[in-house]
Amino acid sequence: MRRSILLLVALSGLSLAACSVHKIDIQQGNVITREMVETLTPGMDKRRVQLAIGSPMIRDPFHPDRWDYVYTFKAGMRDQEQSAHVVLYFDGDTLSRIDVVKAPPAEKDILKPALRGR
Repeated sequence: MRRSILLLVALSGLSLAACSVHKIDIQQGNVITREMVETLTPGMDKRRVQLAIGSPMIRDPFHPDRWDYVYTFKAGMRDQEQSAHVVLYFDGDTLSRIDVVKAPPAEKDILKPALRGR
């Protein structure tokens, strides 16, 4: 009896040790790259800005002339993180100022989600 309990405990311990937590990659916001931001120039209209870098992540109703582009990526199984934050200011429909809060990476350096099974 004692031997079977000990065997059961040992097998339970081994089966639990084989379990691991799977962490997924988390990507939030639109990918923004250094090259995308470099295409922006003051004087562009809002439509051209959206064509160049996409829709803003944050469009504050209290500040309609400010668009925030925020991007974060956290790799689940790898110890890697990446983020960027760019703020665009408009005067009416015209881009007037670009503030780079956290510089976006170059296109070649963008982290991508890992493929399943790798």
